Amino acid sequence: MTEKETTYNEAALRLEAIVAALERGGMGLDETLKLYEEGAELLKTCQAELIAAEGRLNELRLEDLEHEVQAQETSD
Repeated sequence: MTEKETTYNEAALRLEAIVAALERGGMGLDETLKLYEEGAELLKTCQAELIAAEGRLNELRLEDLEHEVQAQETSD
């Protein structure tokens, strides 16, 4: 895969394919190393996307909490 913007789903699917290929074996050392390196980069991409999503979820939870507090303050 290139350095273009890869979606989480694309990266995860490619990573699954790489893992399956590495588990099957039967490749030369160079090809194995290339796949491993690609897989490592895809894993970083997936982890970054998950961290970003987690951060966004935390922001949404905080916003929800703030709205609840404001609603309670106005009802008191």
